[in-house]
Amino acid sequence: MSARTEAEADGLDLTPTAPAPDRPGRLVRVAVAAGEVLASAGAALLSVQLSSSVDIDPLNRVGQVSGLAALDLRFVLLGLAVLAACVTTARFPRVFAVVSRLACAAVAGLATGLVAGGVVLALHGTSWGLFANWGDAGQLIRWADDIVAGRGVPPDYPPVALHMIALWSEITGDSTAGGLRASQVVGTALFGPLAYLSWRLVLPAPWALAVALVAAMPLLEPYKPYTTVVLVALVPLLIAFLRVLHRAATTGWTRIVVTGAVAGLALGALFCVYSGWFLWSAPGALAAVLVRFPWRAPLRGLALLGPAAAGLVAVAWPHLFGLLAAAGTVQDRYFYFDTNVEPAYIAMWRNDLPGNVGPWPPPGELAGVGVFTALLVVGLGVAVAVAGRRTAVIAVGALLAGAWVLRLAIASQMYATQTVQLYPRTTAEILFCLLLMAVFAARYGGKRLHDAWRARTAAGNGGVPRNATPVIGAICAALLLGLSMGSATADRYLPRHDKSVGLLAYVAQHVRQPDGTCPRFSGPNGCAPDPGALLRGEWRPGGDPGSPGGG
Repeated sequence: MSARTEAEADGLDLTPTAPAPDRPGRLVRVAVAAGEVLASAGAALLSVQLSSSVDIDPLNRVGQVSGLAALDLRFVLLGLAVLAACVTTARFPRVFAVVSRLACAAVAGLATGLVAGGVVLALHGTSWGLFANWGDAGQLIRWADDIVAGRGVPPDYPPVALHMIALWSEITGDSTAGGLRASQVVGTALFGPLAYLSWRLVLPAPWALAVALVAAMPLLEPYKPYTTVVLVALVPLLIAFLRVLHRAATTGWTRIVVTGAVAGLALGALFCVYSGWFLWSAPGALAAVLVRFPWRAPLRGLALLGPAAAGLVAVAWPHLFGLLAAAGTVQDRYFYFDTNVEPAYIAMWRNDLPGNVGPWPPPGELAGVGVFTALLVVGLGVAVAVAGRRTAVIAVGALLAGAWVLRLAIASQMYATQTVQLYPRTTAEILFCLLLMAVFAARYGGKRLHDAWRARTAAGNGGVPRNATPVIGAICAALLLGLSMGSATADRYLPRHDKSVGLLAYVAQHVRQPDGTCPRFSGPNGCAPDPGALLRGEWRPGGDPGSPGGG
């Protein structure tokens, strides 16, 4: 399939040789694209703002349920308003084409805005962010303090999050702890918009929304949301870049160089936000580049790759060189629950805080494999069967294979080296790629069936008229899925003392705040002198025995 045909099939105008569009038409497209950005980010931030009016005791389970219901109600009302806009404009195709795109963008924002509202609920009454000043949160706060004081920070850690926390503190006068809290809430809220807008580079609006919900939402981590959002955005950027590379033989030199430089700058920016996914993606990305390289016009291909590499280095060189300098000297010896799991289990990503989930991994019905994994296998097979020559499937398939190779190669050396080297994090990339394949299977497999049906019925009725019903149905389904996933994810982060991710907010609710006061709901015994005393059981909170952690 040619790059032009592939782009047209995805509803995108990426043809470099097409005549320049008229100025009004271009302005309309730019305006609609800007509208998608505003609708998505606006819906997410509005959800966060509305959640701040919920006043409950976040340490009481009844209060938690009531608070979640209030957040869910806000989501439903906003979702119904979005749906009403679609139904109202359904009879006007030109208007509906715009409104439906804005609706898809808004639903992506509402879904992660609901989760961010849950984080606000979990931290109600305390000025701390998740996990207070303990663990990774404490280290981020200390490094941000160093930046504010004019001291250096380790160059091998991605710098963007640290500088954003420090910048927030300097602009608002808040502490760096407050900056971390803001980054957790805002980063969680904007995860959906960033996922949706990134995938709009390569997919039409409804399918970009499907990816944002089905594939991206399971990776959302409010504790450090800047990490996994890089993976979600990196894959569509790579797909878009590979499409340009594949058609480089018919592209003008100026466009090749400019496109390569822009792609490199974007990759460099993502690298500075979180560079780990570049390591796990490197083998697959290299393989995909070799497959899509224009071997009949190698100079044009190199003219694209060269500026891309230069752009990446120009943006990321301090962090990149810091990583290279640290290579071979940093050893990860953190053996936790996931390092004791059989290495082929990838069906659920829970980072290093599994919680009370029973047997891990959960027992599977099909020779140890669960139904969910079996569905992922079917999605992979269908995607390759119906769209194996498409750049998106080639790219994601290569990333999937490369991550598996690195995962198993590093895990196989654990006993000999007594190191982990973060290999369990490949679970997130492998799961994400398999979920993408399932979306691609639905996208391209459904298109084949639809085209075949149209071909059979066109002769009898003069063609099948297009209507708004399928898009409205998809938005209805997305709203219900977003409500269910958002509420469940938010619930996981509410304060609990059960070794789950709820512990992050539980600590924030019981540790003395930066201003020296105790959080509002810390209980009659006051607050713990430090997180360590709380976690080691040297200090116990008072409170309602029926509440999580009360006693």
